[in-house]
Amino acid sequence: IPDKGDFIYEFEVEVRPHFDLPEYKGLKLKKPVREFNESDVDEEQNRLLSSKGQLGPKDGPAAKGDFVIADMVTTFGNDKVGEAKEITLRIDDTMSFKDGVAQKFGEQMVGVKAGEKRSVDISMTDAVAVDRLKGQTVQASLDVKDVKKLRLPELDEAMLEEYQCKTVDQFRETIRLILDRRLEYSQRQSAREQVLSLITASANWELPQDLLKRQARKTLARREMEMRESGMSEDEIKARQRLLERDVLSSTASALKEHFVLQKIAEQEKIEIDQEEIDQEIERIADQYGETPRRIRAQFEREDLLETLAAQLIERKSLNLILESAQYEEVPIGKEGGMATVETQAVPGEMKDPTAAPPEEKAEDESQD
Repeated sequence: IPDKGDFIYEFEVEVRPHFDLPEYKGLKLKKPVREFNESDVDEEQNRLLSSKGQLGPKDGPAAKGDFVIADMVTTFGNDKVGEAKEITLRIDDTMSFKDGVAQKFGEQMVGVKAGEKRSVDISMTDAVAVDRLKGQTVQASLDVKDVKKLRLPELDEAMLEEYQCKTVDQFRETIRLILDRRLEYSQRQSAREQVLSLITASANWELPQDLLKRQARKTLARREMEMRESGMSEDEIKARQRLLERDVLSSTASALKEHFVLQKIAEQEKIEIDQEEIDQEIERIADQYGETPRRIRAQFEREDLLETLAAQLIERKSLNLILESAQYEEVPIGKEGGMATVETQAVPGEMKDPTAAPPEEKAEDESQD
């Protein structure tokens, strides 16, 4: 502080952008609908049982649901950027690698036989070890060594108990509930995308890059909470997270615009949450995962997610208000594509954390510690 004269201290503060809300009640939306049949229940039952299945030899070409053992060489243009030996891959519509996503995996791999080679396109996420490959598409050449078929276990009494069922009929009814919850999640996400595209059309303001980087982790955590709420398996959540990580800053920018709009609607409609609602949500999450509320709360506090949980609850209320007044046109949809995951990197090396704080902020945190 100077001995004489004024003390001047300059700083910048990030504030929420100013914007006017368009009309958000009585919107016309399309609602995806689908009737589940016994074949759908059979397929989901097989998926649930597959975690306890055993791989056995298969003669002939690979079909969806089969596994291949393959050596993989990854190239970008004329450069070899990765190699992996004897990896096991389940043939599904989409394959989620640790650092990339092959969206046409099933289309490109069905029918392959042992001794054949297939080429697969992999879109790299922002977590890829090589910076120049972020958001790029690499080509993976798969040299198939063997084709395996999954032998599912018998649905016995011990397995029924795992799902808190006493009979096969109860188990299949549980499966129908899982399918219904997943459809509800898809319907809600579809409605959300339509609503936000309509009411954020004029939200063309740009958000600071460092703000996006700081918020990326919370954005992905919020999406993960929504997926867990819908009853998705850990593999499904992991695969969908990698889809979001393909361009994490763009995903975060869209999510932040949604956040600002829904928060402003909450203010306008005087929507609030109290501690009791937060406690109830924590209890619901704990019950879903067989944990104690105390342990879940401690985890959320440790990962700095209580504020994220509160924001999610307010946004959910705002979105519910919009959806309750909307007019719907039902649109039949087909079966959602399956997603498989593998803990193999398409490009070796130390992966980046796409949600890591900016270097200057990280340095500041370390100096405070």
